[in-house]
Amino acid sequence: MRKMLFLSTLAAVLAGPLFPPAHAQAPAQPDALAGLTPAERAFATDPHKLAEFRLTPEKVRMVLTGRSTVEAKDYIDAMMNAVAKEAFQPGDQPDIPLNTTSALAFNGETVVRPAILDDLHRDPGPIILDRYIHQKTGIPTFAHAPFALHPEDLEAGHVEVAFVGVPQDFSTGWRDALHGPMMLRTADYLTGSASDPDPDTGINPGAALRLADYGDLAVDYMSVERSEAHIRDMIAQMARLHVVPFVIGGDHSVMFPDVSGLSSVYGHDAISVVQFDAHGETDWEDDGHLRADNQSVRRLVENGSVLPQNIIQVGVRDGAPSIQPTTSRPGSVVTHPVTELEQHGTMALLQTVNDELKTKAHKVIVSFDLSVLDPAYATGTGRPLPGGMTMREAIPLVRGICASNTVVGFELLDPAPVLDTTYQTGQNANAIMHACLTGIALNRHPHT
Repeated sequence: MRKMLFLSTLAAVLAGPLFPPAHAQAPAQPDALAGLTPAERAFATDPHKLAEFRLTPEKVRMVLTGRSTVEAKDYIDAMMNAVAKEAFQPGDQPDIPLNTTSALAFNGETVVRPAILDDLHRDPGPIILDRYIHQKTGIPTFAHAPFALHPEDLEAGHVEVAFVGVPQDFSTGWRDALHGPMMLRTADYLTGSASDPDPDTGINPGAALRLADYGDLAVDYMSVERSEAHIRDMIAQMARLHVVPFVIGGDHSVMFPDVSGLSSVYGHDAISVVQFDAHGETDWEDDGHLRADNQSVRRLVENGSVLPQNIIQVGVRDGAPSIQPTTSRPGSVVTHPVTELEQHGTMALLQTVNDELKTKAHKVIVSFDLSVLDPAYATGTGRPLPGGMTMREAIPLVRGICASNTVVGFELLDPAPVLDTTYQTGQNANAIMHACLTGIALNRHPHT
């Protein structure tokens, strides 16, 4: 049977070509974009614009193949008109109406109560709010640290690190970051006594460092933009007192006024930022608002608060084009995707980041967005993304960076308590802060 099939095939080959000559083939299809105007053709071949409609130039050509010129123009023009309507239009409201006539409404939320009105007049300094020596049953504070109400308290107490909550969540993907400070004050695993040493180093940062809880900052729960100036000023005030702010968010929009405040004191060219995040926060897509959590890094660079080459991103994995590895481009943000951690390991990545920081501005701000962790470790965050770091990877990275550099600020961003009923997000978030506190203690008091 096989021999007969072979002979018949051979006979066909000898008799003539298996394929018809070129002149006998079906005629080639005309260019589907031939009848479009230059503007229409440019739109139809622009992958960035077509991505909004989940199309590519190749898909558009396939769709338009066989259609008339009129049909092709109608198809492209429909998309162009839709994009045009997204832009600001004459008659649109350019500003958010605000109450500027009331004596109380506009700035009332951010006016600080004068210290002279305190019922109990006291010498400046942090106040211990615990009733008992061993039972932590007093008013909750971060790390059970003494409470500081005024800048004079920070100064008189020679405070080295002060926790400050910023309960802002009006720009995140999922809500409830405003309850982050409340959750982390009551969650376990943040230092506060001699029984809370770091398990890997034996260092107790609560004993080694002078800590204080500086309360929560006032925010406008209806406007990210209106909250910025007060947050920036309060963080700058702490920096001028040589206090390291430990900022607890709040969503990632908090990063912009926080880093801006530190930059205003230390100088834009004197600070570096190490950003642990699943997302680059450099979104170049236009939005109706100019202040959003996914634009924080972009805005910091645009307004000159930090130089792009002094930003190191760790753990990014959202796939956006703006956050692909950029170490090959001088003057650009340095990005270490989470895949680099998988390929080389924790300690190798730590060494790489610390080596990079030696070539950058020496005052370091550590920004830790909980989304950098795998959702298995932090389900309660605003923009979770699978495939993230484990705690055994994150803790030594944070501790090692805080130990090897002069840290002038730390921020823990995007906790969302309502999204986690397991309590683990709060514990793990506090463990991250504990790791950086341990690193700062090792850096400042190496013989502790």
